[in-house]
Amino acid sequence: MYFGRIKNIIKTIAGFIRDFSRVLDIGGGLGLFSMNFKLNFPTSNVIILDKSLYKGIKEILTKFPTLKITDYVQEDIQNKTSFENDSIDLIFALDILEHVENPSIAIDEILRILKKDGLLFISVPTESVLLKLVRRLIGTIKNIQVNPHWLGMVNSEKEFFQILQQKNIRIILKRKYPFQFLPRLFSYDLFYLIQKL
Repeated sequence: MYFGRIKNIIKTIAGFIRDFSRVLDIGGGLGLFSMNFKLNFPTSNVIILDKSLYKGIKEILTKFPTLKITDYVQEDIQNKTSFENDSIDLIFALDILEHVENPSIAIDEILRILKKDGLLFISVPTESVLLKLVRRLIGTIKNIQVNPHWLGMVNSEKEFFQILQQKNIRIILKRKYPFQFLPRLFSYDLFYLIQKL
């Protein structure tokens, strides 16, 4: 399912006939999405921003010739980052904004560094009743603690959507994943493709 999601996101972006010279992957972790994106957009400079810097990962991702990730920056998107205003063409925040304390502040910083007419692709979990039930069942079977996705000031995708509506953006796409045409109950994620105005 994870690789299907990566393929779906890249296919969506590939539909835009645009040059994405600077791309930022927020919360990119071990770089799995960034590497797949780079394979499909080889001329893009891809930068990973993550609050945690996994030991040795920066050297692997930025020095290994076939990966060609431009940089790995250890910063928190809820603070002012080292990027200049209007400097990034495309930003990904995939299943990350539900984990930050204040998604509104994080989005403000994202919009500060995103170019005018730049694109922002966000995925957030639906936390549907079915998803909560499956997570609880897995936690019981595996005897592990399974925490809810929304951990900060925002408690649900609906509250997150209200925050988005207050920003100076245009939502180009809002789509359920993986089942676009089934009720929200059967979706794991919601995808947003956003353009900065």
